[in-house]
Amino acid sequence: VPWDFYINFKLKERLKEEYDHLCSCYQYQDGCIVWHQYINCFTLQDLLQHGELITHEIIVLVIYNLLTIVEKLHRAEIVHGDLSPRSLILRNGIYDLYDYNKNDQALKIVDFSYSVDLRAQLDVFILSGFRTVQILEGQKILANCSSPYQVDLFGIADLAHLLLFKEHLQVFWDGSLWRLSQNLSELKDGELWNKLFVRILNASDESTVSVLRELGTAMSGVFDTTFQNHLNKALWKVGKLISPGALLFQQEGQTDLSQIPT
Repeated sequence: VPWDFYINFKLKERLKEEYDHLCSCYQYQDGCIVWHQYINCFTLQDLLQHGELITHEIIVLVIYNLLTIVEKLHRAEIVHGDLSPRSLILRNGIYDLYDYNKNDQALKIVDFSYSVDLRAQLDVFILSGFRTVQILEGQKILANCSSPYQVDLFGIADLAHLLLFKEHLQVFWDGSLWRLSQNLSELKDGELWNKLFVRILNASDESTVSVLRELGTAMSGVFDTTFQNHLNKALWKVGKLISPGALLFQQEGQTDLSQIPT
């Protein structure tokens, strides 16, 4: 059985109704299929090539989705191990201004090549096999990484760092805590980002599910009306890049276009 199918099947089995209802697993005598609905081939890596589209609101949306997704993975005792831009795909329809329930459904993980099932694989002690660890090789903080679950926390931190600063995670030890080398004070919602990085980098032996849930709750607090309006405008621009035909159809089909940015 292909590994991606196995992981998706186990997630469906363990998460039950919380499993992604837009993904289905089918097994036959001569093969198997994992069917993802409403996704395209536009990855987060592709979005990084268009830096002008990556606004504060887009970054918050992406990281909020990651926190939500990875919390579910860890509750199912699955570690992804490669939360890189190329393994995350933007869903079709995230630019729909009339869909106000999409904020936790913007991303889809489609590659579980480096994933492990810690319920079945009890002997995962060497972390160097995870691609996230390979990417961050040389970072001293990895020496304090005692659990496979922490690898995904570092993956989220690295993705946030890439989106915010266009480079991989760089940290230092200040004598009591691990902190970013970059200055967060000038960022919009700098306190929120500082909390995210400090909690992730210093989670130690804490339950990653608790850390992820705490950070997800904190990040969801910024989704007020003003933020949502700015996010809708940013997503509209992303949508024009991802699927201009769908946007044209949507525009022609709506009777009230007053919310659509120009």
